[in-house]
Amino acid sequence: MKPARYDDVRAFCRVDGWQRKADAPGRSVGKHEVWTKALHDGAVLRTVISKDHGTYKLSTTAHIIKHELRVTEAEFWAAVHQGTPPSRPELRPRKATGETLPLSLVRALLATGYSTEDMRSLTLAQAKRLLKPH
Repeated sequence: MKPARYDDVRAFCRVDGWQRKADAPGRSVGKHEVWTKALHDGAVLRTVISKDHGTYKLSTTAHIIKHELRVTEAEFWAAVHQGTPPSRPELRPRKATGETLPLSLVRALLATGYSTEDMRSLTLAQAKRLLKPH
């Protein structure tokens, strides 16, 4: 790993679609820029970049890449040098394999000890049969 410059982290943020947060109204922040990115899983990443033109220590570079930007070193440098954004997987909602069950039926099944996972693949007819006394 090699140390990153402040401008490298700024370039990464631009390539990866991060947003630079504006200073608070009536207040300016002279030394740092705050960048954020909302991920598909709902997490919001945040990094602070000095407005100077220096270089981070190696340990700071490693921390920023892994914990703040949440990418690999290779993805970081590809974004900086080639303009290639990192591959961030999109969340896809899990498809239910069964039918949609009425809420009243779901509540009744929950009350008898079935879990939502148990109900996920049930058809309406199967769910109704589970509530009938044997």
